[in-house]
Amino acid sequence: MEFDEVIRDNVTFTNHSKVFIKGKCMILIKLKDGIHRFIGNVYYIPTVKSNILSLEQLLEKRYEIKMKDHTLTLLDTKGVMIAKVVMINNRMFLLNIEMDV
Repeated sequence: MEFDEVIRDNVTFTNHSKVFIKGKCMILIKLKDGIHRFIGNVYYIPTVKSNILSLEQLLEKRYEIKMKDHTLTLLDTKGVMIAKVVMINNRMFLLNIEMDV
């Protein structure tokens, strides 16, 4: 929806590797029930082939994250459920998001 190319920085992963950020944007996603939601301050990192949501950054933005029985539930700032995802084999939570443009 919005793209800010002025943002230039690096993201460092736990293995100390770094990737270059080439911008920041706001994306519009469509939930399974057809409702649209925005996710803001999303970094554009062309070298990363998958989209990664940082739980820490979601918490900073006041999203609520609940984890129980290998399931992650993500609620927005109003308590509305955004997603409910089961953990996959590599201890990751694979969230399929359909982006609307």
